[in-house]
Parts: sequence; structure tokens; C-alpha cells
Amino acid sequence: MIILGRKSINSNIISDMEDIVNKLKIFIEDEARSCSMDFGCITPLYVYRMWGGSLSLEEIEAAFKEVDIQNERK
Repeated sequence: MIILGRKSINSNIISDMEDIVNKLKIFIEDEARSCSMDFGCITPLYVYRMWGGSLSLEEIEAAFKEVDIQNERK
């Protein structure tokens, strides 16, 4: 089970990259709201640990790249 802020989801719900990217965006937004953490401190390894290793580090790193690409388009 992954805890996203106050929300939790089953790891088997995250089935493809789009789902991972969406969950990552929610997680980053929740982290930004819950503390004064610098966005640079939210790394793939931090997310991996916070999500309890339910996704591979490689999948999380790929999702980070996708989030960066989407942010650059805005």
C-alpha cells in the first residue's frame, strides 16, 4: 500500500506510467502542502522510500522525467 499524503492506494492499482505520473504529481503536491520542503529534496529515492518500495526505483525515475517534461511544456 502506498500512502499519498492522507490518501492511500493499493500498489496494484498503479498499472502503467500514466498512473505512476499522476500519483507522483499528487504526492509532490501533498508534500509541498504538508511542509516547507524544497522541491529539490523530493527525489526518486525519497519517493521510493515513502511509497515503501512498492514500485521500482527505475519506474519512479522515469515518472520524474515525465513530470519534468510536462512541466517544461507549460
